[in-house]
Amino acid sequence: MLTITGYSLYRSAEIHLIEKFEHQQISLATNTAAFIDGDIHHLSKTKPAISNKGYKHYQEALDATMASSNVSSYIYTLHVDIKSEKLFYGIVPHGAVPQPLKEPSTSNKTSGSQFTGSDNFNSLVFEFFEKGHVSNSFFMTSLNNNRKHISFAAIFDSKNRPTGVVVVEVSNQEIISLKESLLKSMLMTVSWLFITLLIASIFFARKITGPFEQLTDAIERLIKNDFNFNLSLSGFGGFTYLAKQFNLMLLKLQVSRNELESINKAYSRFVPHNVLKLISPTGIKNISLGDCIEKEMTILFCDIRGFTRLSESMSPNDSFKFINQYLKIMVPVINRHGGTIDKYMGDGIMALFPNSADDAINAAVGMLKSLNKYNKQLRKKNLPAVEIGLGLHTGEMMLGTVGTSSRMDVTVVSDTVNAAARIEALTKTFGCPILISEETRLRLKNFDKQNLRFIATCFVQGKSKPMTIYEVFYQDTISLREEKLANQNFMIKAWDCYKNGNSEKAISLYQKAMEHCPEDKAQLALIEVVQNGRL
Repeated sequence: MLTITGYSLYRSAEIHLIEKFEHQQISLATNTAAFIDGDIHHLSKTKPAISNKGYKHYQEALDATMASSNVSSYIYTLHVDIKSEKLFYGIVPHGAVPQPLKEPSTSNKTSGSQFTGSDNFNSLVFEFFEKGHVSNSFFMTSLNNNRKHISFAAIFDSKNRPTGVVVVEVSNQEIISLKESLLKSMLMTVSWLFITLLIASIFFARKITGPFEQLTDAIERLIKNDFNFNLSLSGFGGFTYLAKQFNLMLLKLQVSRNELESINKAYSRFVPHNVLKLISPTGIKNISLGDCIEKEMTILFCDIRGFTRLSESMSPNDSFKFINQYLKIMVPVINRHGGTIDKYMGDGIMALFPNSADDAINAAVGMLKSLNKYNKQLRKKNLPAVEIGLGLHTGEMMLGTVGTSSRMDVTVVSDTVNAAARIEALTKTFGCPILISEETRLRLKNFDKQNLRFIATCFVQGKSKPMTIYEVFYQDTISLREEKLANQNFMIKAWDCYKNGNSEKAISLYQKAMEHCPEDKAQLALIEVVQNGRL
């Protein structure tokens, strides 16, 4: 049993030793290739290049590397001519060939001379070179009845083109010597150290692996974005310094993460995230200048009546406080109904409703209700009430990014936007808080159309065809809604008379509607429109 265990230990040590040896040789080839300038190496294909200072510098470096290595290896470079399938020497060291290397490939050869290796060796170099030009890969092999172990690494120039390969030759005797030394040592010590080593390994393994298991658990927590913890120093023993450094790193990560979150939160207040999601559902990182989409949406414009006059009695600071307090009431209503703020225009708001026209009208009605509550607070403070007008229009529009690569903005390009703004302006003319277009009315699915009434068909600035305008009066009292609905027939007949040139009949019908409902301000506004003939 002891013999089997000892042999297993020996085999494990041997495998580790050989792997380490091979890794060292591969690393030597790779590091040497990375050290050599591919452009200078390309020049070494010609014999005159031997006098080049760069060539001599690399030649001396190879000499020094061979002299300092604890393994007898020989290093040189080759030029690979794929077309002619020939190899040529590149950088050849001055130094003598190491003793364990018999019949080296480079005996008495100089830079630029043709390399005459075995067929197996040459095909191996060409095969590696073809593989290595994709990535600086490397491998180890053996030739000539295992007498040599050879490592390769590709040399690249400044344009990342392969110009040659580094070759590291090591005699197989080197590995045999390593194995023999290992075997002697194992045979001398394994018999009396095995039991002690087994007991000690169990004890010390726990001492060593315990702290690293804690580190592994801590790293897993970091991967899951959990930064709110610290490693306990009591369980780390001799690795306490490592735990302290980890806790220090964790503290810095926590500070950096908090600062980054604060900055992102600050920036996010200036970024229209919902609008950007319409352009790029995969995230803001994927948005480029000029990205755009075409989509049917409802535009809502809102404006405070007489804000210029109101602001004249305020200081600039008070004006900003007033606007921000007003927006604090209006904006949540828009967001709650699926709307997105496109931009603030002083006391005005432009909002997009990408899902449905019903969302836009419900938001407009909700804004008026919230404003009524706000006005009650203002009246208690003996302050003037605020009045607003809301215009809504639905249509196709282009939503995209404009500007420069260093400063972009999101904007909507469509006559739908201009039409919605003009409709909002008509709320002053007709004395109605909410006006919508025929296009918006036709797209309503859930909103009760009994709470809409025809106002007029008129030309809107920027539109070649007349637009039909409707008032939304859902926010009125039940009695006023019934009276307004009862006036609908009068208003339709009156507008037909006006459009047919019978203004007197139109005014008469509007007056009858006013008698039926004195609180219906739209009738008086329509009478003025008919009298002035503005539409």
